[in-house]
Amino acid sequence: MRKIVWIALLLGLALSLITGCAGYSTPAASPSAQPPAAKASSQPTTLTLPGDDWGFPSPFGFYPRGPGYLRMSFLFDTLTWKDANNVIPWLADSWQASDDGMEWTFRLHPGVTWQDGKPLTAEDVQFTYDYLQTHAAAFKWFSAVKKVDHVEVKDERTVVIYLKEPIAGFLVDIAGSVPIIPKHIWEKVEEPGKFTGADAVVGSGPFTLAEYNKAEGRYIYEANANYFKGKPVIDRIIFIKVNDNALALKSGTIDAASFWGKEVDAVKALEQQGNFQTIEGPSYWVLQIIFNVQKPPLDQVTVRQAIAHAIQREQIVKQVTHGGAIVANLGILSPATEWYNPDLPDYRYDPETAGKMLDQAGLRDINGDGKREEPNGEALRFTILTTQQFAREAELVKADLTRIGLNVEVKATDRGTVDGLLREGKFDMAINGHGGIANPNILQNPAWPSKVYQNTAYTQLFDEQARTMNPQQRREKVFQMEEIIANELPVLTLYHPKIWCVYNPAKLDTWFFTKGGISIGIPLEQNKLVFLPQQQH
Repeated sequence: MRKIVWIALLLGLALSLITGCAGYSTPAASPSAQPPAAKASSQPTTLTLPGDDWGFPSPFGFYPRGPGYLRMSFLFDTLTWKDANNVIPWLADSWQASDDGMEWTFRLHPGVTWQDGKPLTAEDVQFTYDYLQTHAAAFKWFSAVKKVDHVEVKDERTVVIYLKEPIAGFLVDIAGSVPIIPKHIWEKVEEPGKFTGADAVVGSGPFTLAEYNKAEGRYIYEANANYFKGKPVIDRIIFIKVNDNALALKSGTIDAASFWGKEVDAVKALEQQGNFQTIEGPSYWVLQIIFNVQKPPLDQVTVRQAIAHAIQREQIVKQVTHGGAIVANLGILSPATEWYNPDLPDYRYDPETAGKMLDQAGLRDINGDGKREEPNGEALRFTILTTQQFAREAELVKADLTRIGLNVEVKATDRGTVDGLLREGKFDMAINGHGGIANPNILQNPAWPSKVYQNTAYTQLFDEQARTMNPQQRREKVFQMEEIIANELPVLTLYHPKIWCVYNPAKLDTWFFTKGGISIGIPLEQNKLVFLPQQQH
């Protein structure tokens, strides 16, 4: 007996699901509000947005963070997608799952073509999964496909994906995230990461790539007039580097921009001008202190807990973000999601308790210079690694730790260097952040991108929740994982920033935030549905 999960394209229902933002209420959009239809114009419409270099936008070339994935998603489609609130059909009109969650049958939308005019068929879907598994080492963003056993083509429009084990979030984590690539192009490519020719960005998506300039961080996309969901309402999207989003909006250099956390004052100033509109949402993002738990004395839970008691997280939020963030969940996952565990330990600010815990760990001020030494008398020094973006937060953490006798230095560098040192385990503490925290699968590595934390019980819980199809049972396991994180503190979360999209409604007024984030949790407002005819929402 098969359990049918049938999704039909009910246009009226889909329209009712669009909201201005998810998770936070704002004056700009009530929970039941729908973004207005895009304004029709006989003139070509160009939308200019702020950007940076996020890699070549092929499925194997983008930089593995959210903006890089979105640059690619404008060109390539997935079997499912998300509107403002739910998973919706995309390349697949419908799907059905076996009772045990091991088989997923997809029925493709008829008449879909690649941007070079060739038809998109079930063979392309089969090829995509086979190719990603064969070239898994080339790009690990889509590593979840390793849980796919094989893919079978039933007919030109029907494909069955067989799994090695049930995947609780399959419709989002795999079907809604893996870009389908054209077999007739990629079957000839042996080194996908080096393939940067024009054919590498031929997808089925709503836009084609007209230009990519790595040095200038510029992307130019043009509307795909033959897109199966309808031609985009925007004819051209240009991403350019700007030094100040607020000034660029005021001058008309750009038409919309994201603002995060500490930029709340700029958002308020733009709102007062009257010619911009704003939507607000949860960022599904976290800033945290990552501990190298393999490096003494940070390998002691007591030391990490003492540091937690020494840091004034509320003050950091207040002083740095001016109310543009909330104190973070110690279990990492966003309070705006169903996975948030409200019953975690509270490391209240208590420097006296922190000092006693460090004493118990053998870290005392032996020579009376106000700085603690290791048990053997050697000077105790820590370096906090971070980017320039979070240097202020690092200095505040340093000040708090200095008060309890810890000798701390801040080293601020670029994002790529920080990520690289974390992966190599060459750090003491690091202040770094990442998105995707609406999805329990982000917890596979709580210290991402570092891999210094290992816990057998935690890993077992992660594996169990990932294949638990019952939502309540899965939630219970995720809650247990959050408890382990909050107790063992491989990371100490600092804050969850809020996010705003400020835009010129005369250019485009259909912006929205996606509940749970785009794909596996990308918090930005650049869901490609924003640029499509409203009946596709």
